[in-house]
Amino acid sequence: MNDHPTPAELEGFVWNCVSARRARDIVSHLVRGCEPCRAVLVPHLAGLLGVSDPPARLLSAREDAQYDAALDRALAAALRRIAELEEERKREALALIGGSSLEELPEVPPHLRGVPLFEALLERSWSLRHENPEEMVRVAEWARRLAERLEPGELATRSSVDLQCRAWMELGNAYRVADDLAAAERALGRATELYLEGSQNELLAARLFDVQASLWGDCRRFDLARTALDMVFAIHRRRGNEHLAGRALISQGMYVGYQGEAEEAVRLIDRGLDLVDRDRDPRLVHLAFHNQARLLLDCGRLREARIALWKAKARGLDAGGRINELKLRWLEGQVNAALGELERAELALVEVRQGFEEAGLGYKAALAGLELGLVRLRRGRIGPAITEVLAAVQAFLSLGIAREAAASVLLLRQSFERQVADAALLEYVIGVLRRTDEAPAKAIDTAAE
Repeated sequence: MNDHPTPAELEGFVWNCVSARRARDIVSHLVRGCEPCRAVLVPHLAGLLGVSDPPARLLSAREDAQYDAALDRALAAALRRIAELEEERKREALALIGGSSLEELPEVPPHLRGVPLFEALLERSWSLRHENPEEMVRVAEWARRLAERLEPGELATRSSVDLQCRAWMELGNAYRVADDLAAAERALGRATELYLEGSQNELLAARLFDVQASLWGDCRRFDLARTALDMVFAIHRRRGNEHLAGRALISQGMYVGYQGEAEEAVRLIDRGLDLVDRDRDPRLVHLAFHNQARLLLDCGRLREARIALWKAKARGLDAGGRINELKLRWLEGQVNAALGELERAELALVEVRQGFEEAGLGYKAALAGLELGLVRLRRGRIGPAITEVLAAVQAFLSLGIAREAAASVLLLRQSFERQVADAALLEYVIGVLRRTDEAPAKAIDTAAE
């Protein structure tokens, strides 16, 4: 907030007669050291500070420091209470909207309209990201409309613009989750315009860069995603938020891995894991160990890859659903195969192939089937290997595959139909199809903190 609050607003702040959002702006303004506004506020805070009147005489340097410290403590306490009140109202609004469709919302009490309802809508939208991305977008759109029609007197001008910036930002993220990347790009472009018109708060900038990095990652612009996450890391590290700084490094490590720099990616994820609070976001930690294991496998550091998998399993961390559990089991089978533990690898790959088939993920099921065929081939089980590979090839041809993979898949079919089980050709085809399947996963949720 750059504008000075009026004397009436300062008095209203002390007596809790301004909105929670405006009170937060006033506290932010005061703690940055605006002496004229502090001087206006002092008489109203005299009782709170335990003095009958504000000091009229000149203070010694020590007394002045004590007085300022007492004022800072009072302001900090006020800020904490404002945050608590905002959170209470958001929870109340969230309970009110519950699982109802937006068209059937009950009448919203006056004290919950505006910012509390806006925050509740954003939280509701975010909660839908895994189960219903389309509804996530719809709820985020409601939040955006609400932000744009808030009464001018309810928020300071720049706070109102910041709120609209957040609304467009979260709408852009919702479009990204729903795979509408063009709409996501438009929404984030509007969010950037509003950021420049608003207070240019650096936490808002960190959130904007975080969401933009996720969009660039989905568009396979990994270089841009890495640069954006450098900014996110720098902001959170400067502000002392180690957890969010670590989260940015883990995200960055994933994108570095997609660029083929496995060793650097492992280093970044290691640094990120050292910073994050593992109890605060267990799913983030699970995904970090999973991706670390994948990268270590790519580097040929097989024992370390197994240790990373054990860490994820031993902690009982949330994998984020059945599909992610299958992916973890798939990686376990691949590590076992690389270590030469072929029987254990075969058991894992049979389970994974069947699981993906049941989930309707035909491409992944067929790829796991090829890997299963290769393991059986290495075990000397030629007949079952040929059967498995031909079934997987047929699945790929019926699904449609990338042009660069088509010729090698057809060659593989011809070879195995002639009972020429060429392991080198099979390994090559698996490598080509894996690269085709390795689209950037929306692995790390870009949740606002």
